[in-house]
Amino acid sequence: MRRVLPLAIFLSGLLLLAGCADTDRAVSSDPPTAGPNGSPVPRTGPGYAKEGWFGTADGLHARFEVRAVERQGTKTVLRYGVTSLDSAVKSVSFGVQLLDPVGRRLYRPTGSTSGENFTPGTARDMAAEFPPLPPETQKVTVLTPGTAGEFTGIPVTTATGTPGPPSGGLPSGPGVPTTGTGVPTWSGPPSGFTPPSGAPNGGTTTNGPSLRGEPFERAFAGAPSPVTSSPSSSPSSSSSGTPSPGTGTSPPATGANPADLYDITESQTKDVTASGSQVTFALHTDALFEGDKAKLAAGAKAVLDETAQQVKAKGARTLTFEGHTDGKGDDAKNLKLSKDRAEAVMKELKARLGGGLTYTARGMGEAQPVAREGGADDAAARARNRRVEISFPVGATLLGSSTGSSASPAAGAPAAFHAQDGKTVASRSAQFGSAKRRIDVKPFYRDGPYVVAVFDIVNEGPGTTPPDASYPNKDYPGGAFTAFSIQVQGGKETYRGVRVGAETGAAEGGVGAYVDPGRAVFRTAVNQPVRGFVYLPAPPGNVTSVTFNAGPFGNFDKVPVS
Repeated sequence: MRRVLPLAIFLSGLLLLAGCADTDRAVSSDPPTAGPNGSPVPRTGPGYAKEGWFGTADGLHARFEVRAVERQGTKTVLRYGVTSLDSAVKSVSFGVQLLDPVGRRLYRPTGSTSGENFTPGTARDMAAEFPPLPPETQKVTVLTPGTAGEFTGIPVTTATGTPGPPSGGLPSGPGVPTTGTGVPTWSGPPSGFTPPSGAPNGGTTTNGPSLRGEPFERAFAGAPSPVTSSPSSSPSSSSSGTPSPGTGTSPPATGANPADLYDITESQTKDVTASGSQVTFALHTDALFEGDKAKLAAGAKAVLDETAQQVKAKGARTLTFEGHTDGKGDDAKNLKLSKDRAEAVMKELKARLGGGLTYTARGMGEAQPVAREGGADDAAARARNRRVEISFPVGATLLGSSTGSSASPAAGAPAAFHAQDGKTVASRSAQFGSAKRRIDVKPFYRDGPYVVAVFDIVNEGPGTTPPDASYPNKDYPGGAFTAFSIQVQGGKETYRGVRVGAETGAAEGGVGAYVDPGRAVFRTAVNQPVRGFVYLPAPPGNVTSVTFNAGPFGNFDKVPVS
């Protein structure tokens, strides 16, 4: 009498036969199954799988497969599989998150699956719950905390009854026996199969899916997240001790769930921060006023005309004007100056937009800086802090909605799934103390209203890469790659990393969260490439190439954008 093996165990046994490809590159999107003598038999239907390193520096080497994103009543469920390709038992909390690129929101788990004791050669079915997605959202991007990175173009389905097998149905073909009811049976590994070193029981042990209801903050305490929350403030070359493999070091991002995603665009006259629900224009007062006065300069008219047109295009109805100064001078004088400047700008905008809107002005003095003063670039930091902010709420249809209809020139469709990165288009090495690292820039691509910058960073030695190395901008702490940005060739705007949630007071020691892998280092040895990515606002229009500012690695012109 043949014994019927549970479905999850059968599938995990098949996943063990997946070969080991380049450990920092995506692998085929069709996970192989076992045929005669261990030969691969492709599974029918779509598959979304990549191989990489997850968790922390020198964490878990594994294959990650997205099975399904399902609507289930008042929640969304992500089903995925993890197959350990490592040589040791390791524990990793997979802080997987969902990004709606067109709705411009990020969804964090409301509970956690256990990431403990991934045994070499075994596969594990896992699941995570999220808040419900809007009914019009058809595709999402799954963000993983590792070098596999982003899984774009994952379709959202509606679960009916008991969840079925992975997308595409059950494997079939020679060497995949079934009973008369179509339920797979197991008669042992195929001839010639050798389990990975360290795998128990021939590599067939599987842990079933879990939907544990742990609170997110407790379940992910100390676990890295695809959304970085790291206090570093400069390109790091720290030599701090290496964390235990498979354990996290960064706290999870907190706040609203789902959280709005904010574009950050800088120019000579103003900085713009925009989400699907809120827009803030920070007008540089050096471009508006004479010296330390509230009298408008001759060049202010052009800036105010342009700003009024942009505010009108967004359909704003309620405008709030906030004046800010730098940290020099008397507090009381700064407070009055900031209020006077806010009222001066409000008066000019009201003259251009009319009386049908609601206008409010207030002064904040030096209380809310956006840049850290006192460093080598003190003059530039003070100039950024001297500003008048114009803030207003907007409707989702104006900045990009889940339906794809948008008045924004940067709106676009979700990207298709990218199983592999393109070939390197440019490389450059940089010195970090006595060590060197090289960045290999890959072709970029669009995911909705964002440009996804993709690259490998390679340790060229001597010695290992510090496990906490990162590349943040000091005015945008909290991201692994906030020093990276893009520009259109010949343009004046700089497009910075997409921020999760509202401003957190970075200049006063607060830490932001940005859309990236959660850390910059997943492998530390010499000549081991570590894949990274960062989401950046897409410039208006059909941009096919950009200038990539890679922080300490310098600028790269004409990086293609597909």
